[in-house]
Amino acid sequence: MPSSRKALKLCLILTDIFIGLLIIITVFLPYGISWYVETMHRSQSLPATVMVTCYPCAPFVGIALFMLRRILKRASNGAFFTDIGLNDIRVISVCCAVIAVITLIAGRYYLPFYIVGGTFAFLALLSFSAYTVLSAAKQSGESDKS
Repeated sequence: MPSSRKALKLCLILTDIFIGLLIIITVFLPYGISWYVETMHRSQSLPATVMVTCYPCAPFVGIALFMLRRILKRASNGAFFTDIGLNDIRVISVCCAVIAVITLIAGRYYLPFYIVGGTFAFLALLSFSAYTVLSAAKQSGESDKS
């Protein structure tokens, strides 16, 4: 049990780090992408493509990270199978699906976005599967009690 507590604490710390990184990247994206285009001699339309893709995705990444943080906080307090936790997993799944759609559309203009879109589509499938399995287990547990 102590090792699982440490793992939960590590996951919380990493989630907080990713939230901080999201904020930093969102703030400095225009400077970073402009520097990249100048240094690597890429197309001058690349900064607009990247910013038009990344800025709509940023709120969904933030929401997913905050939902993950809430799930981890509840788990560290001992609340695992709650309706709120299941709803949070569903929200993460929807956020991943929206990001996948945005980046797959952007892949038409910048090919690496296809990889990002495919990754988020897989994460949406994974989190939706987790939601489905956990909600089925919760319903099964409730029907066994009655």
